[in-house]
Amino acid sequence: MIGILYNEWLKSWYGRKVWVFIIVMGVFLAGAVGLSLLTQANMGEPMNAGVFAEISVSLFPMFVMLFGVVLIAGAIAGEFANGTIKQLLIRPTSRHALLFGKWFGNLLFSLFMFFAIVIVSVVTGLFIFSTEGLSITEMFSNVFEMALYQLPTVVFYIALATLIAVLTKSTALTIIITFAPMFFSSLVQLFISQYDWSKWIIVSHVEFFGNYYSADMAFGTPPFESMWASLAFLFAHIVIILLVAHLVFKKRDVL
Repeated sequence: MIGILYNEWLKSWYGRKVWVFIIVMGVFLAGAVGLSLLTQANMGEPMNAGVFAEISVSLFPMFVMLFGVVLIAGAIAGEFANGTIKQLLIRPTSRHALLFGKWFGNLLFSLFMFFAIVIVSVVTGLFIFSTEGLSITEMFSNVFEMALYQLPTVVFYIALATLIAVLTKSTALTIIITFAPMFFSSLVQLFISQYDWSKWIIVSHVEFFGNYYSADMAFGTPPFESMWASLAFLFAHIVIILLVAHLVFKKRDVL
């Protein structure tokens, strides 16, 4: 199992365009700094490093989710398409262990990139913007709390992409189908939140950060009063999605 995870990390780092992602994120971070400096100049007062870090951490994780979906699509559907999955299946490793290594290894890699972006955003804010009256410890605490509230959504989309990749064996379809709820779930939640039954629809729980981190960001009221109940509901669906993915992968023909 460790060997499978290590293999997936190597593939993610060297073979799946991680450097393109790093460059893109660097450009976005530079753009965020430029816009913040322009805002600072127009307002005539210094931008607070904590404000910059919080804005960055509320926006940049979306790109990590997109990147994580692309990783999973390449790791599963991509290997079905180019035939390399056959080479893995002829080894004395169960299909369950192989699929687990793929989704869990790429999930860990995505989380590594996620927290790397969080740390870089915080450090950039500290070096470039004002820290006057700012508690560094409190800023780190607030930013990492924001990051933790976004983790359930990241895990959900990685799990969903795993299932779609196993079902379709198509990289393009995996990306398109997984991206659809990623972009439209907020809109759907906005329309159905007025109905009591909407709290039992998984789409109402996916935007965990928006539902529970800040009341101002919530789409109406959160689906459940208890954050932990919503988290349990979301992770129950993640478990079901991954179980179905494993069952399908176990029976999937490899041509």
